[in-house]
Amino acid sequence: MLFCLQQSFVIAATSEQIDLKNWEYRWGDSPFVDGQPEWVMHPHKNHADWQPIADPTYPPGRQGQNNIWFRITLPESHLVDPVVFISSIDLITEVYLDQQLIYRFGEFDVNGRGDYAGWPWHMIGLPDDFAGRTLYFRVYSDYTDIGLWGEKKLLERSAALLNILNNSHGDLAISAFFLFIALITFAFSAMRGDNQFIYLGLFSLVSAGNLLGESQALQLWIYAPLAKTYLAAISYFSIPIFIALILHYWLREQSGKLMLRIAQMHIAYVLLCLLLSLTGVWHLAYFYPLFDILFIITMAIMLWICVQHFQAMSPEQRMVMGAFGCYAIFFLIDMVIAHGLVPWINFPLAYGGLIFASVLVLISLRQYRQTQQAVSELNVLLEKRVTERTAALQNYVLLEQQRANQLALINEFSLRLETLIGRVQRCQNLQEAGKIIREQLNNVFAPIQLHVSIINELTDLPANAVLSDKYRIEVEDLQLGKQTFITFELLDIDTETAETQQAIEQFIFRAIDRLSVTLSGIKLREDLQVMSFEDSLTGLKNRRFFDDALQRELQLAQRHQQTISLLICDIDHFKQFNDRFGHEAGDMALRMVAALMLEHFRETDIPCRYGGEEFVVLMPAADIQDALERAKTLLEKIAAKTIIYQDKALGRLTISIGISSWNGEGNIPKMMLLDADKALYQAKQAGRNRVVVSNPHAVI
Repeated sequence: MLFCLQQSFVIAATSEQIDLKNWEYRWGDSPFVDGQPEWVMHPHKNHADWQPIADPTYPPGRQGQNNIWFRITLPESHLVDPVVFISSIDLITEVYLDQQLIYRFGEFDVNGRGDYAGWPWHMIGLPDDFAGRTLYFRVYSDYTDIGLWGEKKLLERSAALLNILNNSHGDLAISAFFLFIALITFAFSAMRGDNQFIYLGLFSLVSAGNLLGESQALQLWIYAPLAKTYLAAISYFSIPIFIALILHYWLREQSGKLMLRIAQMHIAYVLLCLLLSLTGVWHLAYFYPLFDILFIITMAIMLWICVQHFQAMSPEQRMVMGAFGCYAIFFLIDMVIAHGLVPWINFPLAYGGLIFASVLVLISLRQYRQTQQAVSELNVLLEKRVTERTAALQNYVLLEQQRANQLALINEFSLRLETLIGRVQRCQNLQEAGKIIREQLNNVFAPIQLHVSIINELTDLPANAVLSDKYRIEVEDLQLGKQTFITFELLDIDTETAETQQAIEQFIFRAIDRLSVTLSGIKLREDLQVMSFEDSLTGLKNRRFFDDALQRELQLAQRHQQTISLLICDIDHFKQFNDRFGHEAGDMALRMVAALMLEHFRETDIPCRYGGEEFVVLMPAADIQDALERAKTLLEKIAAKTIIYQDKALGRLTISIGISSWNGEGNIPKMMLLDADKALYQAKQAGRNRVVVSNPHAVI
C-alpha cells in the first residue's frame, strides 16, 4: 500500500520545500475581542513584546508559563497546493493566517488551557494568496516541553505526504521484522517450551508496537492521535520489562532475582500509567519524563551487573550483554534528544532494538541448530542401516531435479515479466499499457498458452462483478476503488505436474500484483493530471486550465479569423455575505453560481473559477452581441435565485460582468483579459449588478 501511495504522489511532489526559520515568539496568551485574538487583530501593537527566535523548538524564558504564541511571515513561492508541515507540537494549538483561524488541534477553554490530545504531525493547508501574510501559532503546554518540534516546512501537500511515506519506510520495515521475529520465537517456544523465546517474542511485539505508534504513516490510515500515542507509550514503557526478563534468563546464576524485581517494578509502572491516565488523574505525557528517569536508573543497574559478571560469562552471554549495552546507548541518545538537551534529529532508536533482537535470534537459532544438527546426525547414522535408503535417495534426487526445472522455468518467466513491466512503465496512459499487456502477456508464459481479455471502460464493470476467467489484473481508481482491467486464463497447464502447476500459479499471483501496482500508478497519474485542472469547490475548471485555454483559443481565433468573447464576473459584496453568514454559506453560494453558469452557457463555452468570488467565461465563435445577451440573462438568473442554506433563506446575490470581444478582423487584441477586467471595474464603479462592455465603439 505504501508503494501505491508513493507512486501516486511522486509526480506531483516535485516542487520546492522551504524550511521555515526566523520566527518570533511571545509568552502568555492573547486577549480575545468578539472571539478574535487581539494579538492577531493588531499585530503592530506592543511589537516589542515579540522576540526573534531561529527555531521555535524550546524558547527561552519560560519560567513556569504554559501559553506561548509564535508567528512568521510566509515567503514567496510557486506552490499549487501549499501546506505548512510540523512534525509535532507540545501540546495543543490554534493556527491563524492573519485574522483567519485555519487550523486547530485540541480544544482551548476560556482560560487558554486544554487537555492533552496526543502527538500527531500537523499539515496546515494554506490559500493561494498566502505569500507575505503572517502565520500565528497559539500554543498551550503544561508538559516539560513547549513549542514546535521536528520539521517546520512550507511545501506542496503531495510533497509532504511523500516525505511522510519516505520517513516511515524504515520504521514500518523494522516493525514488520519485529513481528516476524515474534512469530518465529513464539513458534520455537511452542516447540521447545523455552521461556527465552517467550520473552524475546514479547519484546519484539512491544518494539513493533512502539514503532507503529511513532510512525508518521500510521496517521494517514487512522487519525486517532491519542490512541496512537497510547500504543507508542505503553509499548515504550513495556520494553524494559522484557529486557529484564531476557537478562534474567541469561544471568539466572549471577543476578536472576534482581532482574526479575526490575521487571516487576516496570510492570507496576505500566499498570499505574494506564490507571491514572485512563481515569483522567494524570494525562499520558506526564509519564514520559518519569519513565525516562526510572529507566535510566534500572538500565544503569542492569549494565553494572553485566559488567560485574562479564569475565565469567560464556561467549554467547557476552554477545547478549554487548547487544544490550549497544541498545542502552541508543536509548540514552534518544532521551537526550527527546528532552531538548541537543538539537532535534530523527534518531533511529529502533535500530538499537533491532540489533538487540537480531543478536538474540541468531544466538537462539544457533543453539537450536546445534541441537537439530546432533539429532540429524543421529538420524543419518540410523538411516544408513536401513535397506530402503537407496530408493529414498533416488526419489530425493528426482524431486530435486523437478525442483530445479521449476526454478529455471520460473526464473525465465520472471525475466520476461520484468521486460514487460519496463515497457508498461513507459506508457503514457492506461489504454496503451493494456494493449501492450494483451499483446505481450502470452510471451511471458510461453510455451504455456493464455487467453487474455481487456476491459476498456473501468466504469462498465461493477466492483464486485463475477467473472468466468480465473485470473484478473485490477487497477486502483481514485473514485471507484479497485476495478478489474484485464482478465486471462491458462489453456494448457494440465500437462504439467502438480508441483509445477502450483509453482506457476504462485508466480502468476506475484505477476498480477506487480502488473496491478504498475497499472494503478499509471491510472492514478492520469487522474491526478485531470484533477490538477479542476476547482475542487465548484467543479469548474481552475485558473491554471483557463490560462492554457485562453492562449489556445486566441491562437485558433487568429488563425481562422473567427470572433471570440471573454467575460469576467464578480459576485457583488461577497465579503459582506461571508462575514454575515459564514464561510460554509459562502462556499455554498459559490457552488450555486457555478452551477448556474454551467447550465447557462453553451457546451463550447469555457466557464472557469478565476479565484475567490471571481469567474471568467471564454466564448469561442461568439461575437459581442452574443456575449452581451448571455451576460444579461445570467445577471437576471443569479439575481432571481434565492440562496437557501440549512433550510434558511439568506437573500439573493448579484454579479457584475465585464466583457471584451474581437470581431475576427485584423490582429487580435493582446490585452483582452485586461480590457474585460477594466470593464468589470467600470461595472463595479457604476453601481454593480450590471454588464459593461469594453470598447463601446465595437460593432454590436
